[in-house]
Amino acid sequence: MSKLKQLYSLMAVCLLSGCASYTVEPYKDIQQLPELYLRGVFTWWEADPQYILKKQGGSTYVTTIELIADGQPYDFKFADKDWTPGSSCGYKSQYRDQNISLGEAVNADCNTTDENFKFVPKETGRYEFSIDFTNIDKPIVMISKL
Repeated sequence: MSKLKQLYSLMAVCLLSGCASYTVEPYKDIQQLPELYLRGVFTWWEADPQYILKKQGGSTYVTTIELIADGQPYDFKFADKDWTPGSSCGYKSQYRDQNISLGEAVNADCNTTDENFKFVPKETGRYEFSIDFTNIDKPIVMISKL
């Protein structure tokens, strides 16, 4: 088979198998947001009703969780029940936003797939995870110790 035929075959397979990318129209209104959950290794990535986000005034949503300080990172993100495109909020920049420290605001991107935040608690206890949609195009994530 000639190189040109191989290239055409590869392009045809790619087109038929859905290799084309798409972008999801981001939410423009906070009222359109679906119910979001804190999802991560501590919930086996399931939408656990215990970690549904609750509105805390304005455009900030929060939930709390008990974490054990064993030196291992907790991977997490915010997402709706069905992992709907446009409702999966992970880090925006791997080098600036992926690893979160207490009280540090980082940027989120709600069109992510595998971009999980990481947090390593220094002590065992209850932590509040929040996401602020004041600027719906650039949500801010923070973790606080309770």
